[in-house]
Amino acid sequence: MFKKTAIAAGIGIAVSTAAVAQQTPVVVGDTREDAYVVGDKLYDTYRWEIRGDYTHGEWEADGFSDTETDAFGIEGSFYFRPVDATKGPRSEAAFLDHASDVTIGYRYAEIDDNGIDVDGDEYGISGRWVTDGGFIFEGAYARDEPLDGEVDLYRLSAGYYLTDVTSLIIDYRNADIDDGGDTDGWNARLEHFWGMGNGGLKLAGNYGYINVDDADDIDLYGLSAIWYITHDFGIGVAYDNTDFGALESETYGVFAEWFITRNIAVNLAYNHEEPDDIDQDLDNLLPDLDLEYNAITIGGRLRF
Repeated sequence: MFKKTAIAAGIGIAVSTAAVAQQTPVVVGDTREDAYVVGDKLYDTYRWEIRGDYTHGEWEADGFSDTETDAFGIEGSFYFRPVDATKGPRSEAAFLDHASDVTIGYRYAEIDDNGIDVDGDEYGISGRWVTDGGFIFEGAYARDEPLDGEVDLYRLSAGYYLTDVTSLIIDYRNADIDDGGDTDGWNARLEHFWGMGNGGLKLAGNYGYINVDDADDIDLYGLSAIWYITHDFGIGVAYDNTDFGALESETYGVFAEWFITRNIAVNLAYNHEEPDDIDQDLDNLLPDLDLEYNAITIGGRLRF
């Protein structure tokens, strides 16, 4: 039982690690009614951001929809100084302004499998500090409570702004399972933004591994690209690969976000996941299994 829980925790770290590399777009608007002027410069800033989303997904095996998933999440960030949103697309304001923050969040997820319902909760807090010299320090803690289990997740990160629009961060992650086992691993994240006219292009990538006790290590990498067509609208694509020995899983995603006003945004995302390359041992148990997962997420952001 512990081995299965450890593998699940390791996969959870892998998924959350890969997710860091693909940030949903939030975009720089031309609406300046709430901006203010200091001297001859126009400022458009915010100190708080609240984000919420809902995801509905379905697992399908051999063409049959067997399992449905639903998840609700909400989180809020406080920035230690006003974030200047005039340096690029609104979605990249914190990145381009080298902002520091503290964030708290909550997520609820449930699975419905032919009338059998299971659910879980996750609570988390994280922080980011960027020095005047461009050094980046991050930390995060989350308590995941799937079914009757408890998993404590920790992350410590350090990095540097190689240029004003390029950052490299190294993560160390650890998951402590309630029966005494744990997993840990490392991950590297690289992000770069190109400004182009009224928009720009953001590229991000990550590579890392998770060490699971008494099981195969998990290798993971991801790539994403966001094209900001205007300051207020961006579309993106993402690819993530998680390889944990017995199974390799690939995830493809597309997403878009639109700032309706200077401080309100809505977003939509679609993800398709395909666990494949089942090894010989699993193939004996699951012959010719065609498994896939499709999910749609809707969400929004409020800044003030």
